[in-house]
Amino acid sequence: MRFIWTTFRKDWRRRWRNPLEILVWVGIPLIVGLLIVLAFGGKGGPRPQAHVLVADQDDSFLSGLLVGALSQEAAGGFIRAEPVEEAEGRARMEKGGATALVLIPKGFSQAVLREEPASLALVTNPSERILPGMVEEGLSILVDGSFYVQRLIGEDLRRFADGPPAAADTFDDETIAAFSAKVNRLAAELKGYLSPPILRLETSVDRKEGDGLSPGFLLLPSILFMAILFMAQGLSDDVWEEKTRRTLRRVVCSPQPVSAFLLGKTLASAALVFIVSLVALSAGYGYLRLSPATFPAALVWATLSGTMLVAAMTALQLFVSSQRAGNIVSLAIVFPLMMAGGSFFPFESMPSWLSAIGKRTPNGWALEKLKEIVLGRADASGFAASLAMVAAVIALLLWISSKRLNHGFAQD
Repeated sequence: MRFIWTTFRKDWRRRWRNPLEILVWVGIPLIVGLLIVLAFGGKGGPRPQAHVLVADQDDSFLSGLLVGALSQEAAGGFIRAEPVEEAEGRARMEKGGATALVLIPKGFSQAVLREEPASLALVTNPSERILPGMVEEGLSILVDGSFYVQRLIGEDLRRFADGPPAAADTFDDETIAAFSAKVNRLAAELKGYLSPPILRLETSVDRKEGDGLSPGFLLLPSILFMAILFMAQGLSDDVWEEKTRRTLRRVVCSPQPVSAFLLGKTLASAALVFIVSLVALSAGYGYLRLSPATFPAALVWATLSGTMLVAAMTALQLFVSSQRAGNIVSLAIVFPLMMAGGSFFPFESMPSWLSAIGKRTPNGWALEKLKEIVLGRADASGFAASLAMVAAVIALLLWISSKRLNHGFAQD
C-alpha cells in the first residue's frame, strides 16, 4: 500500500507541475458546452422573430388595430412591430435594420370601412428570406379577414364610416344597440364554425428515444465523455514518459510488484478524471436544473468509467512500437469512438443502425448508463452490477498491462 501511495503522489505532483494541461482538460467540456449554448441561443434555442417597422400616416382607430395585430402578442411572438415615421423607416430599411416596413396611407380607415380600394405598402429586407414571407403572409390573412367582415356587416360599417347624422355628434342609442345585437347574433351563428372548428384533428405520437429531452441534456453526457476520451489519450502517453526516464525499468527490477505501480498511476488518473467530471457535471446540473439527487451516482459513474477508458488506452500504448506510433494509433481510435459513441452527435440524432453500433462501444455504453443515472432510471442493483463490471474490466486491463511490462516493454 505504501508503494501504491508513493506512486500516486509522484504522478499527482507531476501532473500539477503542468497546470495548463489540466486546465485544458477541465475547459474542454465547459468551452464546448458554452459554444453550443451560444450557437443554439440558450436553453430554449433561437426563436425567429420579424422586426416590422410601421409608418402609420392614417393615425385612426382602425390603423391602430392593424398595428396591434402586428404586435408580438397578437402574432404569436413571431412579429415585433415598432411605430416609426416614414422617412426614418425607409432609412433604417436601407441599412438592413429591420425585416420589413409597412406603410399605412392616409384615408386607410375610411377606405376599409367603405370597402373602397386601399393599398398597404410593404418594403422587405432582401437580406432575409424567411421572415419577410411571414410578414407578407400575415398581412394577406388580415386582407382576407377584412373581405369576410365586409360580407357580414359591411353595410353597417359603411354607415358608421359616413359619421353621425347631421346636427349630431354621436350615433343614437338605437343604432348602437341594433349593431351590437347584430354582431352578437352573428357570433352565435358562427360559433359552430369557428369554435370548435368543423374539422376535428386526432393525433397520435410515435415516441422515439430521446423525445421530450432537451438538447442540452442530450449533449451533457456527450461533451463529458468527449473530454474524458481526450484525457485518456493524453494520460496513456505517460507510460512512454516513464520509459524515457527509465522509471519502468527500475520498477520491473525492484521487489515491488508492477501491478502496484500501475494501480498507483491509475488512481492518480482517476483523481484527475474525478476533477473534470465534477466540474462538467456541476455546470451541467446547474444550467439544466437537474435533480441533485442523482448527482453523486453520476459523478461516481463518470469517474469510474472514465478510469476504465484511461486504463484501456494505457494498455494499448504498451503494445505499440514507439511513442509516435502510440499517438497515431490512439488518435485513430479516439476520434472514431467519439463519432460513433455519441460524443459528436447524440444517439437520438443518429440513424438507428449507427446508434445501435455506437451504444456497443465502451464510451457509448458508459454514456448511455450516465443518461439513465441522471434521469433517475437506473435501479440500485443494476447500477451496482455496472460498477462491478467496470471495476472488473479495469482489473483485467491492469493485469494485461503488468504482464506486458514484465515481458519486454520496459526493456524494449
